[in-house]
Amino acid sequence: MTIGIDINDVLRDTTGQFIKMYQKVINPDFEIELENVTDFDFLNVFPFLDENNRPSRMNFNKFKYEDCAFELYGRAPVMSRTLASDFNLWTQNTLMNFDKEKTPEIILFSPFEMNLSIQSTLSFLACFGCRVRNIEFPTDSFKMWDKCDVIITANPNLLNAKLEGKISFKIEAPYNKEAKADHVFASMEELIKDENNTLITLIENA
Repeated sequence: MTIGIDINDVLRDTTGQFIKMYQKVINPDFEIELENVTDFDFLNVFPFLDENNRPSRMNFNKFKYEDCAFELYGRAPVMSRTLASDFNLWTQNTLMNFDKEKTPEIILFSPFEMNLSIQSTLSFLACFGCRVRNIEFPTDSFKMWDKCDVIITANPNLLNAKLEGKISFKIEAPYNKEAKADHVFASMEELIKDENNTLITLIENA
């Protein structure tokens, strides 16, 4: 079994850091709470305008991938205080505590990254203490379903694109309330500490 784990808003507080940096760099008077970021396309939430006062994807991407790449991707906080230690213990011990043929392959991924953001994400994972060796930066997140039997993500588009026979775990976020999933958890921490051992049972029965 191959398990794909999205980094964004699962391990790394991507949305919270985006709010912080937007207010710091673009508009300190822009007020929004995390729970009000209900659109996965941040360009529909945070104004990035061109010289004609129209939404600008180019300015949006420049902010993300050039001007603030390290602050957004490298210095974003972990989703919770104990997640790094719990996640590393879980991936290195719990998920490896199977017979060789049952031991799952783990892939960490972060879609739509480029250049400085990729280097910054690798810096984040190093500080996180991550020991997962397989890290991918797909330009098309949907292709992760071709590689993975199980995906853990907050991305509503990826959840809704699940292929037949695959299994989805949704980590709740304000922007994914309508997204369908086989299993839903409030956080990665909750999934790791799941008393029903939902994921572990899936691995055992694979």
